[in-house]
Amino acid sequence: MIRFNNIWKVFWILSLGAVFLFILLLYLNYKNIENKYHLEIEHYADIISKSVQANFLQKETVLSVLGDKLMANDTYKNEKLSAKILNTLIQENPSIVDFNLADTKGNILLKTSSINLKNRFNILKNELTSVNFQEALKSKQMIVSRGYLSSELKQWVIPLRKAIRDSSGKTLAVATAIVLNSKNGGYFDYLRLSSAKALLIVKDYDSQHKIYVSYHSETSDNSSQSIYANPLPAEMLANIKNKLIRKNSKKFNTIEETEEVISIEHADAFGIDKIAGITYNKRYHLWISLEIEKENVWNEFTNIFFINLAIFIIGYSILIFLFRNINTSEERKNRELTHQAQHDILTSLPNRTYMYAEIEEWKKKHPHKYYVMYLDLDNFKNINDKFGHTIGDEILVEVSQRLKSFFTSEDMLVRQGGDEFIVFKEGIDEKELEQQVAELIVLISKIYHIDNKEFRIGMSVGIAQYPVDARSVEELLSLSDTAMYEAKKRKNSYCLFSEKMRYTNMINADIESELRGAIENDELWMVYQPQINSDETLYGVEALIRWENKKLGFVGPDKFIIIAEETGLIRELGNFIMLHSLREIKSIQEELGVYFELSINISVIQLMEDDFLSNLLKYIEQTGFEKGLLTLEITESLSIKNLDYVLPLLSEIRDSGIQISLDDFGTGYSSLSILRDLPITELKIDKSFVDKILYDESEKILVESIINIGKNFNMKIVAEGVESQDQIKVLKNANCDIFQGYYYSKPLTKHNLIEYLTKIGG
Repeated sequence: MIRFNNIWKVFWILSLGAVFLFILLLYLNYKNIENKYHLEIEHYADIISKSVQANFLQKETVLSVLGDKLMANDTYKNEKLSAKILNTLIQENPSIVDFNLADTKGNILLKTSSINLKNRFNILKNELTSVNFQEALKSKQMIVSRGYLSSELKQWVIPLRKAIRDSSGKTLAVATAIVLNSKNGGYFDYLRLSSAKALLIVKDYDSQHKIYVSYHSETSDNSSQSIYANPLPAEMLANIKNKLIRKNSKKFNTIEETEEVISIEHADAFGIDKIAGITYNKRYHLWISLEIEKENVWNEFTNIFFINLAIFIIGYSILIFLFRNINTSEERKNRELTHQAQHDILTSLPNRTYMYAEIEEWKKKHPHKYYVMYLDLDNFKNINDKFGHTIGDEILVEVSQRLKSFFTSEDMLVRQGGDEFIVFKEGIDEKELEQQVAELIVLISKIYHIDNKEFRIGMSVGIAQYPVDARSVEELLSLSDTAMYEAKKRKNSYCLFSEKMRYTNMINADIESELRGAIENDELWMVYQPQINSDETLYGVEALIRWENKKLGFVGPDKFIIIAEETGLIRELGNFIMLHSLREIKSIQEELGVYFELSINISVIQLMEDDFLSNLLKYIEQTGFEKGLLTLEITESLSIKNLDYVLPLLSEIRDSGIQISLDDFGTGYSSLSILRDLPITELKIDKSFVDKILYDESEKILVESIINIGKNFNMKIVAEGVESQDQIKVLKNANCDIFQGYYYSKPLTKHNLIEYLTKIGG
């Protein structure tokens, strides 16, 4: 079945246009043919009219000359001479079958020799001849009289009458020539009409206001009586008259006066459609109509129609063929483009576009139960950053091949992007699912041999179930993502979504919602935890933010900082921390006259903001804080991301006089090259190491190694989470410089910090 796409829309538009043009062409062809016949009939009608006029003029001249000759000296009374003259007339004018000369009272004075003289009669006493005889007496021109059936000739004849006058204009007699009105051998044979054309000569209204046909070229012996003996129907005459007026846009009298040839279409007395060229002869008061059947137009048009139809069908077939080829090509391209749009270029796996396009069809096959699995590779980013994207891409291709070999055609495997994949898994038993996922993790964790190197990665998998956990695809994706992050905490493991996670999500949503108004509602404040030198003097403080909300109560920074980073609120929150810390510590320093270090934790996301440094310098200028007393704490995870951007930025910060501390060293994947490349002045040992140094020899050795590494790079060493004198003793023996923890003080508000500093004497 042809898909009704844009190509076929164009096709149907062109088809409709072609059909319209074809119909228009046919219409124009028809009108051209029709116009041709109209022009042709007008042309021939004009020729016929002039020919008839010329012939009648010739007969009128003959009658005038002959009448004058016969009346001169009463020649008509000399039978021998008259007979000779009339015989000569008949011989020279074979169309004249009879001639007579009558006095003004209608008495026959003379007839041709071919007619017995005893058959003479009075013209005025005959109803058929008296009207036109009287008309001839009054007219200066020859009168073409109404035809009648001659009792003598047994044929239809037309009398041509001409009054003979003397020099003073007195009518002496009427000369009459009788001509045959028949189809063959008749008076009008000289016109030599083709069989396709018919000539109609109609006498204008008589004294009884009737119109009779004088001559019709298509009459037969059987039809003559009905045609010539009866007047034309008034309705038909009115119809023709109206058509003449409409066609010419002139008054009827004007048409008669100008003798213009006008073509019209009408139905004759037999209901046959005709095209007629009609003109009026005002000398003889005749309407001359040359007609051709309308069927001739249709016959010629039909021939052209079938030729045009054949051309149209051939052209249309070619158009269909071309559009089928174009459509086939477009569909192939569309399939290719759709495949490209719906599949990942690197791995050839379906992508999210494909997932959203096909998920509804997939769900119809699994209406009762299915799983959504969110897969994320562990340690992939480190490999990508260290060995380059080419190695990373090859690992992703290999991972994709392993995934494709593991899942069946009933499952939908999708590359989410980066090192994340999504799987819609058929609804198998939950225990079987867990077993399969465990096998999948083992498969993905196997060694990758790329470019003569061996790589190991893990996979964290989050799973949500339809319809137990959620019913919409979007919510299932969100829940499986949540479960994946839970699995990520353990690395290389899987986690099924639980109600506890849903509760955590709800809490996080509340935190996000309330955090948006925390600054405006004055719910945030800063606390400061002292940092003590190894000689027990004050080194400085670390600024820590706190938040208490009416709805949520006290919310720890470990919860809301992460959410602020995920939602983009960290920019506003980070600016609050920097400005308030600088302002409050500067106030304390001026109040007590004691100047000490201030450490501020900087979020990775905040640091990557384009205007981070300009904002920091602006706040320093506003508060008047000494740059040399400020330390920015960054986590080691920063160095893994966008090192090309971070290194110049940190160098610019360091050049301004601000110190940089690497926080939580040893908890991530940092290397010694990080310490060498970044302009770090301080190294902080995480509390998780400090907690174990008293009972775990390996942890103690690790801490000592960290301190030695820092010393080798000329860095100050800060130990976090110090809670006992014994820990301090071990750390001092390891040459640690600075200590921070509850052993010395908990984080203090500005007021409490002033009291603390006053107590220890700075």
